Amino acid sequence: MACATSLIDEHLISVNPDALPAQAILFDIGNVLLRFDFDRAAEAMAGHSKVGAAQIRAELDAWQVRHESGAVTSEAFGAAVRQAIGYGGSEALFREQFCDIFQPNEPMWSFARSLFGQVPVYLFSNISLWHETWIFERYADFARFDGGFYSWRLGVMKPEAGFYRAAAEALPFAPGRIAYLDDMPLNVAGGQDSGFRVHHYHHEAHAAFLATAAQWLG
Repeated sequence: MACATSLIDEHLISVNPDALPAQAILFDIGNVLLRFDFDRAAEAMAGHSKVGAAQIRAELDAWQVRHESGAVTSEAFGAAVRQAIGYGGSEALFREQFCDIFQPNEPMWSFARSLFGQVPVYLFSNISLWHETWIFERYADFARFDGGFYSWRLGVMKPEAGFYRAAAEALPFAPGRIAYLDDMPLNVAGGQDSGFRVHHYHHEAHAAFLATAAQWLG
């Protein structure tokens, strides 16, 4: 009987791995675990700058890819932006204003906490060093994840294929047994192209995600 069960499992894996439970779940951070708003940073910086919030936000956006991909350090990013906007505050204040943009998405945290110690869970995010450091210092449950993949460390950003490949190569699971949720359609498409099970998440449709997650977990 054990041999028959083994043959059935092998058949399912080769024909339809989606019929088997996911062995790991990858969580995007921004607008999944944490809501964020860069306008909040721009408005806070405007009180110490020679330009208004709209121009500051444009400057932050112009640096986002270089910063989050690790092409420039957080220190170099901060110095360049402070100079560009005529920032009169301290470097420490600028960093605090840049980082203080997050708010927990509590329904998603309730789901994530239910998985800790039950299913391997990993963070999978385009993020800068400053933001990674900030969220781990302020939200203790991030330390309960089994690991993470971060753009500034990898030197590549979603939806580039290299980001997904880094996870596929590092994790001891077949891509079809890895589930992944993200709020950005292009990022979700990148995960699908890499063979992951995917869900395009929106906080206003959390119930729909829970239905998908129930299918992932079997």
